[in-house]
Amino acid sequence: MSTDTTVRPSSGYHRVIGAAASSAVGDGMRFAALPLLSTAVLDDAFQVSAVTAATTVPWLLFALPAGAYADRFERRLLMVLADLLRAAVLVLTVLLLAADRLTFWPLLTAAFLLGVGEVLFDCASFALLPSVVPKDRLESANGRLFAVQTVGRDLLGQVVGGVLFTVGRAVPLVIDAVSFLASALLLRGVRGPLPEPASGSGSGTAAGKPRLLADIREGVAFVLRDPLLRALTVSAGVINAVYLGQIAVFVILVRDVLELPDAAYGALLAAGAVGGVVGGAVASRLSKAVGRVPALVGNLALMGAAGLAVAATDRVPVVAVAYGVTGFALMVWNVVAVSLRQTIIPDRMLGRATGVYRLFAWGTMPLGALVFGRVSASAGPRAAFALGGVATLLTCLPIAYALLRDSRVTDRRKTTEDAP
Repeated sequence: MSTDTTVRPSSGYHRVIGAAASSAVGDGMRFAALPLLSTAVLDDAFQVSAVTAATTVPWLLFALPAGAYADRFERRLLMVLADLLRAAVLVLTVLLLAADRLTFWPLLTAAFLLGVGEVLFDCASFALLPSVVPKDRLESANGRLFAVQTVGRDLLGQVVGGVLFTVGRAVPLVIDAVSFLASALLLRGVRGPLPEPASGSGSGTAAGKPRLLADIREGVAFVLRDPLLRALTVSAGVINAVYLGQIAVFVILVRDVLELPDAAYGALLAAGAVGGVVGGAVASRLSKAVGRVPALVGNLALMGAAGLAVAATDRVPVVAVAYGVTGFALMVWNVVAVSLRQTIIPDRMLGRATGVYRLFAWGTMPLGALVFGRVSASAGPRAAFALGGVATLLTCLPIAYALLRDSRVTDRRKTTEDAP
């Protein structure tokens, strides 16, 4: 993409943050309301789980194409279209619900399309951000972006979605649609970089292959041949597999090991979200104070230690603190790692590199849930948390090796031209 167009942080940046916050609240309400709606209108447990799963499938199917489109088209426009798609899907869902025609297949299709919109929006938003803030403020901007997404999705959105559903089944869907429209309106005032014109003529490349496939292959090759990007991507896959795996068995730990009521499960999850908000707020300052390498490796170790702490105790305060520490460390890792990737990846490749990263990072999450569920079933949830702690600690070694060998990490004066 061409970077001739410069946007002041006070205009484009705050609009992007506001749009991301509004969109995150909508996603959070969807996370809470869609399973409740599925349970209310469907009688089959498999169909209910299929609707929930349909929202995550687009990450596996469309992360790479979405990243390529984020490099081929204006990213701000792609985010607006993603918001409008989700708003339209929700309005149609409300109409079908009002007409008592919301059956399994329409609900499954709606969940899938909402997931597609999320993939498009997220790939484009993280690729757009570096063009609306100075490079030396990227970590601070990413910290705020992650923080507002966490608050909007994991705290405010889910709580509001669940409460509004008790008021009326359609209420959270309507508010959700409004949140996406508000996001689209905010993004109208953002002026990001325009895509570079495609070389050649027609829709094919010189080799006669579709340009989209060629763009995807270029993005995958770019990430895989860079040792640091490859290490960051693999580490993200391990971290997310462990995190979702622990989430999947956490309810069993709370119920069977800690012997707490159902309400305590939500409170302990909230401790992780609060830790994440704090981590997003301090990530930039922490990275500048200790350096990127200690910030990344140290918080990986912190995540691993927190998992081992949960496995070793049945004391509720220790579990709550450990879960808060996990949320904090995970958020700091995300902020610093994403900012580092945005710094070393050329703008024209940011969308595709984000798609590759998200494919691996999110694609391992279902696998983690299955593996940890199996371990928990055979050896108990403590064994699953111990496995996650060890796996995370072992990840520290290869990522530390890749970070220390790369001059782009230790010398912040390096620019994106140093990227392969």
